[in-house]
Amino acid sequence: MKKIAILYSTYTPTIDAIISKLEYVEVACFDSLPENLSEYDLVVNINFASEINLNHISVHYSLLPAFDSEEPLRDAILAGVKVTGLTFYYTSPRKIIAQYPIFISNASHYDDVERELEYLEQVLYPLILDKILRNEPFELKNLLSKGCFGSCGGGCLGCSH
Repeated sequence: MKKIAILYSTYTPTIDAIISKLEYVEVACFDSLPENLSEYDLVVNINFASEINLNHISVHYSLLPAFDSEEPLRDAILAGVKVTGLTFYYTSPRKIIAQYPIFISNASHYDDVERELEYLEQVLYPLILDKILRNEPFELKNLLSKGCFGSCGGGCLGCSH
């Protein structure tokens, strides 16, 4: 059985999304750095605030390499960009796994864009981790067409609900 370690400092719904969608995986959650991280197939950083000396998967709220900062969404909005998004990547060495763009309209508010990024993180993280664990290739557009979580009322990402 595959094993994932989720490192977090603050609970987010992304943790529940990963656990519920990857039922075939043993998942352990840690709010402090455990000594046995090397025993896991994947180490996932949700919002862990401490330094980790092991390659792990993380998400950044911009399309890297743009706005590689502590507050990327704030920096993107202040710069007036019209596209931002999520970057999923391995940390050491930094290797981008996937990126998903979102558009920022002139009427967008910071909180609305942040909520959209948080929602997409919950949707995409489990899908990406599943493909990595199964060693299967993927394109996000194909993942999303099959990635309904049933709570959208039919309005999300090509879902049939």
